[in-house]
Amino acid sequence: MTDKEQDNGQGIDFVSLVQDPYGFRNTEIADAQNSTEPLDIDSDLDADLDPELIITERDDTELDRVASAVAEATQEFATQAAANAAEATDDRDAEAELAAQIAEDEALAQRIAEENALAESEDPELRAALPVEPVADSEGNLDLREVESCIEALLFMTDKPMSVKKLQDLLGPDFSDEIFTSAVASLMTRYQTVHHGVELVEVAGGLQLRTKPGRAALAKKLAKVQTQRLSSGGMESLAIVAYRQPVMKEDIDKIRGVDSSYFIRGLLDKKLIQITGRSELPGRPMLYGTTNEFLEIFGLKDLSGLPSLHEIEKMIPASQSDNPNDEDPRVKEMRRLVNQMKTDTSTSLVYNPREDEKILKEIRERVNSIPTSTPYLDEQKAAEKQAQIDAKNAQNPPEMPAVLLATPEVPAELPASGS
Repeated sequence: MTDKEQDNGQGIDFVSLVQDPYGFRNTEIADAQNSTEPLDIDSDLDADLDPELIITERDDTELDRVASAVAEATQEFATQAAANAAEATDDRDAEAELAAQIAEDEALAQRIAEENALAESEDPELRAALPVEPVADSEGNLDLREVESCIEALLFMTDKPMSVKKLQDLLGPDFSDEIFTSAVASLMTRYQTVHHGVELVEVAGGLQLRTKPGRAALAKKLAKVQTQRLSSGGMESLAIVAYRQPVMKEDIDKIRGVDSSYFIRGLLDKKLIQITGRSELPGRPMLYGTTNEFLEIFGLKDLSGLPSLHEIEKMIPASQSDNPNDEDPRVKEMRRLVNQMKTDTSTSLVYNPREDEKILKEIRERVNSIPTSTPYLDEQKAAEKQAQIDAKNAQNPPEMPAVLLATPEVPAELPASGS
């Protein structure tokens, strides 16, 4: 580089040399350019920084990690499978033990029942208490007093209605239905006389001794009975269930015009109604019906003892005014409910319990027909099985047969390229 400066009025040329930033001298560059020897440009590189070695080590590390994870998963799967198999074996053993215990209990109960029946048949005290077969007098009338006294003693010992079948079983098989029916009718007639404070009534499908209504107040002095009253909404809901059963809640709400959930829960708690099944309509809504407690409380033998809707309609007092708005709202509501129950029969349902079993059978068949495996699951199971085999082989590698490698013969002199 050449610069010119003024020195005492004279121009002087100066030459400045700049050092090579790469640290090479010109002679070195010239020598390198003129050299015919091959250059090893990688001689100064660190062998540990070789990219191929780094990639190889990284791949080996990743493969080791994957193999370790597969081995752990395989071991965990094998442990879980063994635990499941042991649990299934325990369950089968428990089921077999339970079945054997149930069979043993049933056999024991049957043996005890047979022994009790034999003991009763041979018990002299019991045989003396049972009535003898009635004998007809000269006019052909049967003496039923012993049969009546036995029925009376049995009914006196229970506070719930006793079915006719159970009474007949307790009295023994020596009495025909005609004799039993005649004895019950005679007892009912005898209790209807004025000097008796109780009566024999048919209620809730059975027979029961009850205090006569005229002596009920006297009996309440001895037995403190808590009186429970139903609200008007509860009575309306109960009446709809009694006359329309089996009935859905939707029908009760439709007849009453308002939601009846609160009253239905109350009637269920008081055991006046019960769930009798489910409808075939979408959603399978529940059906409600009355209970035996309902028949007992209202003194009904069965539902046929309910007064007809026409009789109830006659009990409703007629309006004393030509203006419908002047009528008592309670009377109007009662008349509306009766008319609604008489005319609305579109949702009348007949419940068949066998339909539930049929539906359950169809559901079971559909569930059993569902495939429990898919191609993806099969592939996963095969992969897990292969991984388990590979892990086992990795722990115990098979012995490889020895192989002798032959060394190829190398000619002493290579032929010339031109030959």
